[in-house]
Amino acid sequence: MEDKASDREKEVFFHLLSKGKLDKYLHAEMEARADEMLSENSLKTGEETARSPTKNRLIALKIRYAAAAAILTGLIIAAGLLKQHNNSPGNDKPLLVSEYKNEVHPGGSHAILTLADGSSVALDTTKKGIVTVQGKARLTKIGQGSLVYEVMAGEHAVVSYNTITTPAGGQYQVTLADGTKVWINALSTLKFPTSFSGPARSVELKGEAYFEVAQNKNKAFHVLVNGLDVQVLGTKFNVNAYTDESSLKTTLMEGSVRLVEENRSLILTKGQQGAAVPNGPITLVKDANTDEALAWKNGYFSFDDADIHTVMRQLARWYGIRIRYEGAPTKTLFWGKMGRDLNLTQVLTGLDKSKVHFQLEGTTLTVLP
Repeated sequence: MEDKASDREKEVFFHLLSKGKLDKYLHAEMEARADEMLSENSLKTGEETARSPTKNRLIALKIRYAAAAAILTGLIIAAGLLKQHNNSPGNDKPLLVSEYKNEVHPGGSHAILTLADGSSVALDTTKKGIVTVQGKARLTKIGQGSLVYEVMAGEHAVVSYNTITTPAGGQYQVTLADGTKVWINALSTLKFPTSFSGPARSVELKGEAYFEVAQNKNKAFHVLVNGLDVQVLGTKFNVNAYTDESSLKTTLMEGSVRLVEENRSLILTKGQQGAAVPNGPITLVKDANTDEALAWKNGYFSFDDADIHTVMRQLARWYGIRIRYEGAPTKTLFWGKMGRDLNLTQVLTGLDKSKVHFQLEGTTLTVLP
């Protein structure tokens, strides 16, 4: 079978980890994959080997941490693999120089809580402790980026609905009254009751969130999102429902869920993903990339054959920037991981190694041809 990358302009594989936040798992995974690639292709560090006059050539680069630690920017380039066409016209052109006229810092724990009476609370500036009491429901901030709802003992609680909204560059975690934990990604909204007193537990989502649903066999949990009903009893799953993505994706980590949209439904089991499009079928991915789906929640970006638009959408949400393209978008596809605690120019420095170049001015990032 012909190499699936043969019709691509180029691909880049990279691991970028911020100094001081090296994840042991990613470190081990990086070393294993780099060694495997070097072994399989009989390459030595820094050497180039042509597979054939018409095939792509493979360049493997492996940089040990001991050397990378000396980089003054604090960015550690842990490993990289660049794959590009051999003997293709224009490959000898000099690299463009990226222009970073300013720095953009990564996002953090930022969110607005809107209460049932319409009042709002800026959660990132609120001190730890009790935030508000609504009837028999008490809301407590237990740490930076974390809220807990509790229904106090006594008479039946009066149900009211609150909303948590995260801006670009914001994320937050909330524990609902039933014990369900929800991690909310940037540019997302979660509407939920202060207590679950009816026959079912229902919340509404816009954007993306990861759920660890508290088990209750007598009361199903529903996530209502863009016309889709994700039905569960107790499980762990991620819902990506950004309107600028091609489909609404539900990725299951544990348990089982049922996806229901009008007269269509699909049951997911562990490790599977359901992708729904408006007025279309719900597609099943049996062996989903759960690592990629949960990367944002675990503190990094993860790309697996992602095109430039996919990469830029994620950067735009997390760094609060506007993306524009100059000329035809690059055909580069990206693999790899980057820490979400990196400054934007550090991320761009890594991506720049794929010969995709950028200009950053204010909050506008231009992707150059």
